[in-house]
Amino acid sequence: MVNKKRFLEEKINVCLDQEGFNQKPDKKEVVRISERIAGQVTTITIKELMDSVTLPYAKSFTPATFVNSKRLNQNWKSQQIFALDIDSGLAIEEAVQLSAKWRVKPTFIYSTFSHSDQSHKFRMIFVLDEEIQDIRVRNVIQTALTTLFPTSDKNANDAARVLFGGKKIEFLHKGVVSIPDILDGVVRKIKSSSNSTREMKRFCKASGLAFHKGYPHYKKVEEMELPSNWDNLFISKTKNRTNTINYYSTRGENSHFDYYLVFSKDSIQDNECFSYESKTYEEQEVKQVRNFPFENLQKRCELYREGISGDYWLYHNEMFGLMTNLLNVEGGKSKIVEIINSRKEYLEKQEEWSLMMNQIRKMNYAPTRCNTYCPFANECIHSTNMIEQGKLPRGSVQVLHQPQFQDVNEVYKKLENVLRDMLNSTDNGVYVIKAPTGIGKTVAIVKFAAENNFSIAFPTHRLKEEVSQRLNSKKIKHIKVPELPLLEEPFSEKIEHLYNIGAYKTVNKYLRQISNENEDVSIFLEDLEKVKTLKNELLLTTHQRSIFTNDDSNSTVIFDEDPIPSLFPISQMKVSDLVFAFTKLQDNEVNKDVIITFQNMILNAPFDIVQERSSFLLPSVKDLEQTIVEERTISSNILGFLNCDYFIKMRIHNTDYIYFIQRKKLSMSKKTIILSATINEKISKLVFGEDVTFVDLGLVKPTGSILQVTSKSFSRYTIKENHKELKTLAENLLEHYNPESEIITYKDFSTGSKHEEIYFGNTEGIDNLKGENITVIGTPHLNPIAYLLISVTLGYRMGLEESRMEYRPVERNGLRFYFTTYSNDTLLKEIQFYLVESQLLQAIGRARVNRYPAKVLILSNLPVVGAEYISFSQKELIDFMK
Repeated sequence: MVNKKRFLEEKINVCLDQEGFNQKPDKKEVVRISERIAGQVTTITIKELMDSVTLPYAKSFTPATFVNSKRLNQNWKSQQIFALDIDSGLAIEEAVQLSAKWRVKPTFIYSTFSHSDQSHKFRMIFVLDEEIQDIRVRNVIQTALTTLFPTSDKNANDAARVLFGGKKIEFLHKGVVSIPDILDGVVRKIKSSSNSTREMKRFCKASGLAFHKGYPHYKKVEEMELPSNWDNLFISKTKNRTNTINYYSTRGENSHFDYYLVFSKDSIQDNECFSYESKTYEEQEVKQVRNFPFENLQKRCELYREGISGDYWLYHNEMFGLMTNLLNVEGGKSKIVEIINSRKEYLEKQEEWSLMMNQIRKMNYAPTRCNTYCPFANECIHSTNMIEQGKLPRGSVQVLHQPQFQDVNEVYKKLENVLRDMLNSTDNGVYVIKAPTGIGKTVAIVKFAAENNFSIAFPTHRLKEEVSQRLNSKKIKHIKVPELPLLEEPFSEKIEHLYNIGAYKTVNKYLRQISNENEDVSIFLEDLEKVKTLKNELLLTTHQRSIFTNDDSNSTVIFDEDPIPSLFPISQMKVSDLVFAFTKLQDNEVNKDVIITFQNMILNAPFDIVQERSSFLLPSVKDLEQTIVEERTISSNILGFLNCDYFIKMRIHNTDYIYFIQRKKLSMSKKTIILSATINEKISKLVFGEDVTFVDLGLVKPTGSILQVTSKSFSRYTIKENHKELKTLAENLLEHYNPESEIITYKDFSTGSKHEEIYFGNTEGIDNLKGENITVIGTPHLNPIAYLLISVTLGYRMGLEESRMEYRPVERNGLRFYFTTYSNDTLLKEIQFYLVESQLLQAIGRARVNRYPAKVLILSNLPVVGAEYISFSQKELIDFMK
């Protein structure tokens, strides 16, 4: 309910004379009032105005304000209240009934000094929901009101007119009117007359509005529908209005809309060139949605469900909202008829609602947003409009469950408590804490490092060094796994070659060989030996070192960030490189038979089918490794392939490739604690076993903001195919929504960012963008072969349906959206989302919006929980690409 007292305290601007009267002023007094009143602009409440214009004060006023304090029509400046004088033919009660019929009620009515029981003379005061500063619009309103109340005094419509005070308030209404409300009333009145087309043209000519498809050309719209660059146009946006008052008799307080008026000529004064037929634009027709699932709408939309059953009484604005949605759907008109027939009381509204339906169709109304008219908008999880509630448009996001946010400091306290419990546990195994980015995971680790000796594994040496500096500042003793020093050629070239062919043991031998002549390498090896011999000391290491060597003696290791992707390394090589290498290996007679068998297995392997590597015994493993190391022409990871678990042969652009995977495992003899914002519970249990302890700390209410445009995927493939268009689109969206922000995207998608060293795949732990506005561009898909090999390695087998990737509707994380993925409930789909989400969330997390008032713009069709989502039509996207 509207608070009546609060409404009366709303303020408006008028010119109010300071002298009161107990009767109508005489001619001399009128002259004096006329000369001074334009200079007496007053900001006054509605209650104060009512008191001021009636006895005992009965002051004169003008609804308008003026420039230069001169009361002239040409000096008109602004106006929010409008008045009609009723001198004959209508009683006050009849005027109120008529206003209710047209749904254009005056805010108050006061009797003039000439009023009596025998002769009703009164003034109707209409308060508008916005202050008008366009004289054309002012004249439309005045003309519309006199059309609705034809017995009003036509000589009292001047923009500069002085209104005298009167006796008392005879009627009070707790609402305001809007311009579309007033024009809707005019349409209803004229359409009910015998010659509506002639009368409608007459009204358009008198008001200056264009005549369009049998109606005055005005329209309520969403902001994104607002036209631009049309001639003779007036646009009113809710966010740009002056002195907005939101108290409506026919809509809830959550109602708000933009609208526009189209005028018939450039100047309302230019009568010679007047043409009331609008020819200034060509409006794009909204196409009806086909194959609409009304059964989905019945499940998901309470207003539709209760409206069609007749359980809920639909008010005028609610029926308008329903109609604008359903008339944009094939078969929607019949549903409207069902709604109208659902209650006997609606019979008296059939003519009015039929008229409204016709106007909506002719004026090409787009679907109205749920939150502007639906009484259940705050009670249900709704989409943008009813159509999206029933049938999800591609590129948009529907929220099925609102995320539950927590205060960042509360989540940090939970993190500390959970981490303490895990460290104190006497049981080995894997413990996982899923904690949002930027809440202080590293701070917590450093805090417990002061009282515990464990190993901390970081994704990069850079992050390891940053934490080392924090520990040093707190004087916490620790040891670091050294980083291999930069070497000059030919040493660096030799080591790179050894890594490429998978000869990791030979790298260590080679380093020992050159340590005598390279002091940096000598120090590196000495530091490495210290790490291997340490006991019960705090150790800083890397994911790679901890997973591949496991050479520290600490009983507990904490992984900062998710190590699972490192446990499933995937390599690629050309089949021709493999055959060449195997041909060289056949020179070794001892291993020849095994190598020939392997080569035939590869050459005869079918394409696109995952194969398990055969088990084998080589008579001379060392000789084989030595041959590979010494053959400089071999550059592929042959040793890695000979140790792989699964492989698949693919033909890509007429070239045959081998992709292979080798699964690594964490030591089960230790306590392993993983702290990550992106780790996945289902994947964790598949990788580490059902006994893994998984704690999800939940979501943090961000201090900053996240805005996501979901209309385009900005995947590597789409950027490659439409590079120029998508680059322009990204630049324009960035300029519009997040100008001068830092950019994170693919390594090879040049954007001119100052931080081009930060890109998908290289964002973990980076802290130098915290608090800065960033824009993340892209949906970082991996090669589908990666999803396939990881799934097979985890024991999953799939057939035709499971492995088919399509653009399909998805429900995930409480959201509905379209995405290119696999069929439901497959491990392939879970792995895909896990890996893509990890990259996206890591990039977003660099701004640290959970603790800093930064803004993040995301250009990706994979929706991030908690973001504000924006989707555009194809036409709007094309406009952004210009």
